[in-house]
Amino acid sequence: MVMELGKRLFSVGLLFGMLGMCSTSGCETSDPCTLRQAACVDVSLIGKRTDAMGAPIAYRDLSVQVCGGPAAATAPCSEGQPPPSCSNELARTMSPQTLTAVAAYSANVQGLVSFQLPSSFNEQTDEPPLEVDSLDAVARKARLLMLRDRDPRAVRILITQPQSSGALTVWDSRCEEDLFSDDEWSKLKYYRVGKNEYRSVFAPLRKAQTSTP
Repeated sequence: MVMELGKRLFSVGLLFGMLGMCSTSGCETSDPCTLRQAACVDVSLIGKRTDAMGAPIAYRDLSVQVCGGPAAATAPCSEGQPPPSCSNELARTMSPQTLTAVAAYSANVQGLVSFQLPSSFNEQTDEPPLEVDSLDAVARKARLLMLRDRDPRAVRILITQPQSSGALTVWDSRCEEDLFSDDEWSKLKYYRVGKNEYRSVFAPLRKAQTSTP
């Protein structure tokens, strides 16, 4: 389900406002993501607020897909091209999504898609690549790339949109990894979701087409 960021931020603000009450009244949640009882992903969709002439724009018919397994992690960057095969699909949006600015003062267009990944994925072996921290930046990146190719918890996130030439990838987490410098690889590593981890991912819609709201 996509939630406009303004609504999400309101919810977060409301949550902080109720913390004092919850500490005394025993507020509880059954959300397995919040309780860290499941592997979950929040994908923040980020676009421009206006076109080059300053007119408002909308991003229409966006689909988000989370793929698992080494094969998904190592296929080439696909932004601006047909999406790669996702033989091990972990989650996807059930209907096309549309993003528009929530208010005139919005800095850009944003939306949020949240997924709880299957329990079968959450139970996969979780061996975070901690041994790479003692390597220099270049060796660390090479080691992480090798580990990604076989890590059962590696994921690849694809955002697609139908365009004149067919469905194209407008954001691909694999492409984002290609932009990491050697030093960034030491901090960001590759896209993986650990056991019971609630992972946040930010996706600028670089190749998306826009239309009037």
